[in-house]
Amino acid sequence: GGMSGLSALKIDIEPKRLLITSEPYVLMSARGFAAVVNVLERKSKREFFIYIGALSLSKVLDQLSKENSDKMLGLEFWIRKKDADKFSSYVVEE
Repeated sequence: GGMSGLSALKIDIEPKRLLITSEPYVLMSARGFAAVVNVLERKSKREFFIYIGALSLSKVLDQLSKENSDKMLGLEFWIRKKDADKFSSYVVEE
C-alpha cells in the first residue's frame, strides 16, 4: 500500500458508489496510524482513499471480504453516513 498522492474521500449523507482498489494498508494521520483502502469513486471516476477504522465500517467490510475470499480488493458498494453528525455511523449497501 502507501500510494501517496491520493486524497481522502469525504463520506457524507449523500450515497457514493465505491470500488475498493487495494487491500487495507496503514497510513500516518493526524491522530496516529490509521487503516485505509484505496477506492475508485464511480461517479467522478477518481481514485481516493477512505479510512476504514470506524467500527460500523470495519464490521461490514470484514463481512463482505469473508464472502470475497478474504479480500477487500474488488468489493463494490454504496456508502453514506447515517446522518449529518460528524460521529454518525456508516451505512453500507451492496
